[in-house]
Amino acid sequence: MVIIYDSVLTEPPSSVHCFRDVTLYVKMFLEKDNILKCPRGTRTSYWNWIKRYGAHDFIEEIITDEESQEGLLVSQSGDIVCEILNEINYGDVINLIKRRFLF
Repeated sequence: MVIIYDSVLTEPPSSVHCFRDVTLYVKMFLEKDNILKCPRGTRTSYWNWIKRYGAHDFIEEIITDEESQEGLLVSQSGDIVCEILNEINYGDVINLIKRRFLF
C-alpha cells in the first residue's frame, strides 16, 4: 500500500520540512511508498518546490488529481484528515499512519 499526500501539505502554511519528516518515517520505518498528488499542470512546479527544500528524497512519484492510485490518502478530506502539516501535528500524522498498518 502507498501513502498519497495532497500537494498543499508541502506549501505554506504547512512546513515542507515536516512533510519530509513524515515521508522519511513512512519510507524507512513502515517501508511504504509515498506519492504526492497535485492539480493538473502543477507537477513540475511541485517537484521543483520539494526538491528545492530537500523534501523529494522519499517521494516515489507525483500524480495529478485525474490519475487514479489506490492507497491511504492524507488530505483535507482523505483517510487521514490533515489540513496543515507543521511542527505541532506532524507526529500525530505519523502515528495515525502507523496505526493503519499495525492494527
